[in-house]
Amino acid sequence: MGGYLLTIQTSIWIFPVLACIITMPYVIWMYRKYGSINFIKTVIIYSFVLYLESCFLLVNLPLPNPGSVHNNYIDMINLIPFKFIGDFIRESPLRIFNISTYLSAVKHGTFFVPAFNILMLVPFGIYLRYYFKFSLKKTILFTALLSLFFELVQLSGLFFIYNGPYRLCDIDDIIQNTLGGIIGYLIAGFLCKILPTREEIDNRAIEKGKKVPGIRKVIAFLIDLFLIKVISLIIRIFVPLDFIFVFILYFTILPKNTGNTVGTKFLRFHLEMENRNYLKLLIRSLGIITYIYVFPWFVIHMMNKVNENINTLDLAAVFFIVFMIFVIYIIVTIYTILANRSWPFDKIFNITYVSDIKPEDQKDKE
Repeated sequence: MGGYLLTIQTSIWIFPVLACIITMPYVIWMYRKYGSINFIKTVIIYSFVLYLESCFLLVNLPLPNPGSVHNNYIDMINLIPFKFIGDFIRESPLRIFNISTYLSAVKHGTFFVPAFNILMLVPFGIYLRYYFKFSLKKTILFTALLSLFFELVQLSGLFFIYNGPYRLCDIDDIIQNTLGGIIGYLIAGFLCKILPTREEIDNRAIEKGKKVPGIRKVIAFLIDLFLIKVISLIIRIFVPLDFIFVFILYFTILPKNTGNTVGTKFLRFHLEMENRNYLKLLIRSLGIITYIYVFPWFVIHMMNKVNENINTLDLAAVFFIVFMIFVIYIIVTIYTILANRSWPFDKIFNITYVSDIKPEDQKDKE
């Protein structure tokens, strides 16, 4: 039991790293599909990732000494189904008419290991039915496939890192795991009656997504910025065109007809402005480049220049003032994003952002 708890503790320590890796793809997916980040959905998804990570570590840790690994694959495979029942009958200290043997029988490996294998994938069955809306047949199939994946990883010596398998690849493990998935599926039937349904969670997310939040705008802008950088690098192979020029052209030409850039199209929203024309979009583009590039560059450049010659109290005061201007700029920017306020370059032409996600999009195609 101590080994299992240590492995779970290891999983919890590793999870923040894994969470950092999946967060940006997850946020993009959520904004593209629902237009918002739903708290309940996020808890379910991240807990599911933590659960799968824990399962993977539980079946593979602790790692063995390379010298103790078997080179003979045949010795590390059991293809006899329900062998664990015979092992329990032969080796368990259980005596039916002797109650004092019950506790020792439960602690014995012939009972404890199969019971653990069953319990390990009970949550998997719950997730599949409650959140992913799987039928019993699909739950059985995917539980068996997950268990088979675990067994093959063990048989391969952890993706062939080791010279041979270091744990038994057992058909009984697949049977026990699949039984656990079925039990989880049945438990989920009760949970579905007391917890909000998947449809209710999705409806809340889509309703919230009718407004375009600041973070959604920022992610769309970052997608555009990455694309502009790639385009400018390609163009510079043939023509010495500056990044800023490509930036201004991009945000002037693309939104003209539909109000979309690649980033806003990907995250499914668009900008609306009265009498949209190239002149207004050009002025807006100049406003964007000034706000996100020219102004901060100028302030940082000023701080560097003053810092190089800061030998009087007056220059120290100038440096402090310029530094505070930069701090205020950062605070205003963060506040604009989190409070979903309009950017200065959008206020000029009373630009609004409209979500393209419709209520019927709640019909999941995940």
